[in-house]
Amino acid sequence: MKKDKLWLPVSVALYLALSATTAPAGEAMLMGDAAKGKTLHDAKCTACHDSSPYTRKNRRVNSVEGLIGQVNRCNHQLTANLNEDQIDDIVKYLNDTFYKF
Repeated sequence: MKKDKLWLPVSVALYLALSATTAPAGEAMLMGDAAKGKTLHDAKCTACHDSSPYTRKNRRVNSVEGLIGQVNRCNHQLTANLNEDQIDDIVKYLNDTFYKF
């Protein structure tokens, strides 16, 4: 096999080896603390709704980015005054418990 044709099989093998040992992209992005997120969620979010928005078939949130955006929208609309770490905690809790992106 020529050197210029060897790069593809080597690249594929390297990609497969690395992807088997790393977390999915969405999981790696989430830096929050799920336990703290549950406490915050129970205090701030359940005043407006139960868990049905997270479990319904036609839910709005379909990605980690969408989940982060929705938590931020709720924070701003309700003036919940959550800081960035608290938002990360809620996102982590919601993803670990319901969404699993």
